[in-house]
Amino acid sequence: MIIVLKRESKGTSEEIRHRLMAGGFQFNVLEGVKYTVIPVVGDLTSSDINRFRSVPGVEKVLRISMPYYMVTKEYRQRTVIDLGDGVKIGDGFQFIAGPSSVESEESFDRIASFLSGLGVKLIRGGTYKMRSSPYSFEGLGDEGLQIMRTVANRYGLKTVSEIVDLRSLDHFLEQVDVIQVGARNMYNFPLLREIGRSGKPVLLKRAPAARMEDLLLSAEHIMLEGNENIILCERGSLSFDEVTRSAVNIAAVPVMKDLSHLPVLLDPSHGVGVARYIPAVSEAAPLLGADGLLIEVHFDPSNAISDGFQSLSFEEFSRLHGRIGKTLSCLSCSSC
Repeated sequence: MIIVLKRESKGTSEEIRHRLMAGGFQFNVLEGVKYTVIPVVGDLTSSDINRFRSVPGVEKVLRISMPYYMVTKEYRQRTVIDLGDGVKIGDGFQFIAGPSSVESEESFDRIASFLSGLGVKLIRGGTYKMRSSPYSFEGLGDEGLQIMRTVANRYGLKTVSEIVDLRSLDHFLEQVDVIQVGARNMYNFPLLREIGRSGKPVLLKRAPAARMEDLLLSAEHIMLEGNENIILCERGSLSFDEVTRSAVNIAAVPVMKDLSHLPVLLDPSHGVGVARYIPAVSEAAPLLGADGLLIEVHFDPSNAISDGFQSLSFEEFSRLHGRIGKTLSCLSCSSC
């Protein structure tokens, strides 16, 4: 951290010195012609630097180190999340596919059978839906969780579903293999902390208006409670353009992989929001170094209860699955 003071602020300098010594920080005072600069060394993870900004006479406070630690590669080089039965995230490329909503056991079984036949190991499905309109379908709730668990067990699949309310946590801990925290709950720190205490694997999505730092700080909240089984997910940012649902920031994937040891997924379904453009964006995922894709799939997208416009049909997903398989084979071939 570097604290910059206005040169004439003698009283401010003494106040800052006192606060730094009380906090156990090491520092120097460098007096220039117009400004006094104070470089500070110490553990800033437990100190709010804004308390220095509030001192009269402080021109600016610059943070040099990251405001998080456990999610970075300084803490660990790589995290692989083992879900059991040979299913891992962070070691190889995984598809997490399924419908926007669990609609019924019959329809979910049909989708699970198709995905299992392709070799997909993780199925997603919304059971509690956080919708903008109170008149939209909000999911089957606990019934949806039970359907998902029953069908997934039938085909040997691992499950991913989004939690929207802390009161549902016990049901998710019992029924779901990976708890998804959606974009709207990325800042729900009480929920993040409870999931952190549970130790359950969590898929954390970046909010549309969140900076990379915000996402990593949310992950840090979870890790500080003892849960290191976190998957980061890029799902697009807010944009002025309405051609797609969001602006898909493909650069976010390699940036996250560079900054953090946690696995990173790309969600083109919510990022693009238009089914016909999703395959093209998805094919970039292995080239970017992503650990997998989160994709919505339905046997009849035009009649899906929710988000059919961004869901791939079985035929579309089969083609995409095959193309990405070829890309992965090429990337792993030493002779290429």
